[in-house]
Amino acid sequence: MTASERKAIGWLLMAVTMFASLDMIAKLLTRTMPITAAVWFRYVIPSVGLLFWLYRRKGWRAFDTPNPGIQFARGLTLVASTLCFWTALLHLPLLEAATVSFISPTLVVVLSALLLREKPEPIHWVALGLGFLGVMIVLRPGFSHPGLGAIAALSSAFFYGVYQILTRKVAATHDAMVMLFYANAVGAVVLSAIVPATMQWPQGYEWLGVFALGIVGGFGHWCMIRAYGSADAPTLAPFMYSQLAVTTFWGWSVFGTLPDGYTLIGMLVIIGSGLIVLLDLRRAGKPEPPPANEPE
Repeated sequence: MTASERKAIGWLLMAVTMFASLDMIAKLLTRTMPITAAVWFRYVIPSVGLLFWLYRRKGWRAFDTPNPGIQFARGLTLVASTLCFWTALLHLPLLEAATVSFISPTLVVVLSALLLREKPEPIHWVALGLGFLGVMIVLRPGFSHPGLGAIAALSSAFFYGVYQILTRKVAATHDAMVMLFYANAVGAVVLSAIVPATMQWPQGYEWLGVFALGIVGGFGHWCMIRAYGSADAPTLAPFMYSQLAVTTFWGWSVFGTLPDGYTLIGMLVIIGSGLIVLLDLRRAGKPEPPPANEPE
């Protein structure tokens, strides 16, 4: 392993730590704030920061994009994923909700057949089946968790899979920070039309939480960009699953919950389904799914 790869792994581990921390803060806030209001703050704060940063760097030309339609669609699918994921956090333990999101890399391969006209291999369908089996083991819908939480978690993974595919279509020709701005700005604008009906201004410690959402989320994405600028996806992808270890820590230390045997088994099945896809795509020399970082 080269020094550059070791450095990239360090940036990646920092990124997934930020994403797991973002989930924890979001779960705390959704206990006392409306989800739409909390998500609005989550998108507005980094949008404003990126707006000033990009303007100072390149002026208004920094915001030129040859694919405004795709950028808008990326923002819509990302904010839909976040709304669904935070709804899942309201109804599910932290680790269970986060684990389901890791089915996204497998979903990306199958969704690519519909959106990018790529042909999944039979092994990819097997991986998808394993992934959903893992999800069912983790969530056990109707038995251990409310149905709404299970549906919200799966919907979040689906929307994030579409977001990843749209990102893949424009990633080679667009600046990463500009794409990050549009992903946040579209969510902020769309929610600005919805949030007044349920708006609740933060009180006390909630102000610290909403600012932490923007700072932690923005720093996490910046670390992810640094990581993938120093190493390729095959090198980094397996380390994405370390996010689940950090999530387990937050679930235990903040919420007093630890995964039971079913959750651990389901987690291993979902991780296995993702690794099957990654190893097969690496063997075939095909593009790999974008990183499965947290949708927040």
